[in-house]
Amino acid sequence: MTEPIELIEDFSIPSAIHSGEAVHVCIRKDLSVRPGYRLNGPYLVDLHVGPTNRLARHYAGMSRLDANRVALHYLLEHVDGIAACI
Repeated sequence: MTEPIELIEDFSIPSAIHSGEAVHVCIRKDLSVRPGYRLNGPYLVDLHVGPTNRLARHYAGMSRLDANRVALHYLLEHVDGIAACI
């Protein structure tokens, strides 16, 4: 039996920092998760650069706000290179 997962965001943007590669963002919601003392929410975030999952990061158990913040920070860092200054 597969876990019910809803796709929230899934897109790629060309990177100005990593020439010729794209930054990929995928935010999903695990519909079977019940938030508890260890989890803030049901959202999963997968982030990577390039086709070989270079510089990959994966997060689980996040609220929607935290998932959006993590994705935005990763995009700013790897698309425009400005998150390091924040």
